[in-house]
Amino acid sequence: MAQKGKKKAIKSMEKILKTPKKVKVETVAKKVVETAAKYVNKTHWDTKEAFASAIDASGINPDAINVNAEWDLYQSDKQGYRNHLKLKN
Repeated sequence: MAQKGKKKAIKSMEKILKTPKKVKVETVAKKVVETAAKYVNKTHWDTKEAFASAIDASGINPDAINVNAEWDLYQSDKQGYRNHLKLKN
């Protein structure tokens, strides 16, 4: 008789675990906005020369970076550019 009780408990637990959980759309949207806000580029360069001088000021070896390619990447999406070189204005 104890076995029947265990089987019923296991089956009801399986049902609970298999049922999809409801997620509030507002909560998901809020998390997406917060995540997107983390990656907004807060630096800005008007010219390629200013960008190159920021690279020079960072102390990174200029031969290690293709300034033209990095500038093109920055120009393609100024707000979404991830400043992985830690450049400052």
